[in-house]
Amino acid sequence: MQFLYPIGLGALASLILPIMIHLWQVRKGKTLKIGSISLLGESSASNARSLRISDWLLLFLRCLLLILVTLLLAKPFLKGKAVQKDQAGWILLNEHEFKNSYQSQSKTIDSLLTKGYQIHHFGHGFRQLSLKDTANTTVDTTKSSMLLNYSSLLKQVNNQLPNSYPVWVFANKNISQFDEVLPKLHFQLHWKTLNQKDTLLTYYTNFLNRTYKAQSLANTITYTPANYNKLTPINVVIHPFNSEDAKYVKAALAAIGLYLNQQINFYGNTSKPDQHTDIVFWLSTKEIPNEIYRSLKKDAVLFKYADGKIGSNSSFLVMHDRDVHLLPPIKVFKTIIANVTNTSILWKDGFGDPLLTYQDSVNLHTYTFYSQLNPKWTDLVWQDTFVEAIMPLIYHENTKQFGFAQNQAQNMPDHEAISTFDDTTEVKAFPASNQNLGKIIWVMAFLILLAERILTFRNQSNLKKS
Repeated sequence: MQFLYPIGLGALASLILPIMIHLWQVRKGKTLKIGSISLLGESSASNARSLRISDWLLLFLRCLLLILVTLLLAKPFLKGKAVQKDQAGWILLNEHEFKNSYQSQSKTIDSLLTKGYQIHHFGHGFRQLSLKDTANTTVDTTKSSMLLNYSSLLKQVNNQLPNSYPVWVFANKNISQFDEVLPKLHFQLHWKTLNQKDTLLTYYTNFLNRTYKAQSLANTITYTPANYNKLTPINVVIHPFNSEDAKYVKAALAAIGLYLNQQINFYGNTSKPDQHTDIVFWLSTKEIPNEIYRSLKKDAVLFKYADGKIGSNSSFLVMHDRDVHLLPPIKVFKTIIANVTNTSILWKDGFGDPLLTYQDSVNLHTYTFYSQLNPKWTDLVWQDTFVEAIMPLIYHENTKQFGFAQNQAQNMPDHEAISTFDDTTEVKAFPASNQNLGKIIWVMAFLILLAERILTFRNQSNLKKS
């Protein structure tokens, strides 16, 4: 048994307390009427100077309870047995994909199991699995172990398994799972790519009043217009028109118009008298003139800067429930201290404070940005996600699921090696996952506390009777 925090064993000094209590415990005596006390003087003085423990069992239980509490502070554990070279090898696969992996590679996995291989989860801890786990359909894929990419996991295996140890991995070579260069591996890696379904799936989807034909093959989805209805031009007012912020906005809107083959007209103040404004980017804290509001179409979009006290902010931007661990992060340097009421929050910073709010009225959709589209305030305009962030706003679409992805995932070719093999590095045998003894000690402490309370209650009852 080993301890995670050995310094916690210093609490064993508390054992002196129950010993002192039992040594100095004074019991109330009984009154005995006698005719003469001349013969009791020497005996009573001798007894007064005697210190002795009257209840050894109760003292033992109390000391043992303190010892268990001390062990809980030190966090004891049993070290797992080391993986020996004479074992056949490991099979690594994701637990939440166990059933599909086994169905597609059952012959290979069965042959390896016959040779004595062990199945382990391709995740944090590499816990051992068995074929009965293929029936488990309630695996929680949101655990932190699922967030580790293949590069990190293979590095852990490389530092833990003996030399030339055979390891078979059953998983797809998704490029996104290899975000760093791997060192030379000293174990024998055999990577088996799962079979991809080659069935061509065709369906239709609507996007911005246009129908698209989607074709899905393996990991790629392609979209082609199914009808060629010409989209109505969009009139956009940007103020100030020639500011640095406006340049980034115009570039993003021009890219969107080119992507959708839709004409976008830019104006500095208001659009032409015979045309109404669809979108306003008011990139200023000054009050918006009434003539701007009068020029707006029904269901127009207004994007404006918030006005208020400027505060420095060293954080990052989180938009429409996007995962905060995605790289690269969108940095935020300055913000407007927000006082948000009766509005929906779409974007936040890393501290949870609002950066973009949305308020809907009968004829106007208003977005208020509590920062500025300037590199001195945020580097959003320099990120690839800037167009993706602006696009849902100008079309007033669902910001959580907008548009469509061209590529769901990209896999490495089967013949491309993950890393090179090098068996010159000697590595100590990897111990299996340590066993935490905390639960066992908690149960023992509860039972001992229960026995101590029962024994104390009985002793008190006996004293009262006597």
